[in-house]
Amino acid sequence: MKRFALGAVALLMAQGAMASSYVTGNVQFHSDGGSDATSTLEAGHTFTNSLGGLTLLTEFDGIQLGEINVDDKGNKLQDSTYVTLGAEQAMNITDNLWVAAGYHHLVQEGETIQYRPLVKIGYNMDNISLYHRSRYHIDATDGDTAGDSLRTDTSIAYQLNEDVNLKYNFIYNFNDDANNGESRKNSKDHELRATWTRNGVQPYFEYRNQANNSNNAFVFGASYGF
Repeated sequence: MKRFALGAVALLMAQGAMASSYVTGNVQFHSDGGSDATSTLEAGHTFTNSLGGLTLLTEFDGIQLGEINVDDKGNKLQDSTYVTLGAEQAMNITDNLWVAAGYHHLVQEGETIQYRPLVKIGYNMDNISLYHRSRYHIDATDGDTAGDSLRTDTSIAYQLNEDVNLKYNFIYNFNDDANNGESRKNSKDHELRATWTRNGVQPYFEYRNQANNSNNAFVFGASYGF
């Protein structure tokens, strides 16, 4: 396993200015899985440049809040927190169509877990937004379930009125089943979110049906842009 160390990140931009920042977080209650309750926290900042916008982000996923479940042998089913360091460059093709490319680096307990290059495309209309992301997961470990995979997110969002936004996201994981393990099977997730699009902090509620209906999660979160 390769050691990942982050000392400092220096950004040199010939032309650009700070555009916007955001922070978002949630609490998730699970019907099954490694933990009864977890949390996710993410923050990022977008810099404008000649192409469009460069976003740098950090995400902490799987923060333990509830009881950690164990298997028949007494082994914990929940891993420690995952940390994602990411950079994404977006570019507007037209007033409605945009594309982006980027890279996410997944770390756990100081070790590199996955390299994650990605591409995005989106189309925005008056009340409807369409979005797709394909992210390839290159395994950096030597574990028993090691293997590469591809995750796709395809979503549609509808601005119901000035106060409520509804969004459905379909996730498909194309897993490399070379190890013939149950965890390597292809899987589907469904996510349905309602966001209160008020000024300032925007609360949201989300229902998630995960990993081919093996877990249901109820998510309470909020986002803030500044």
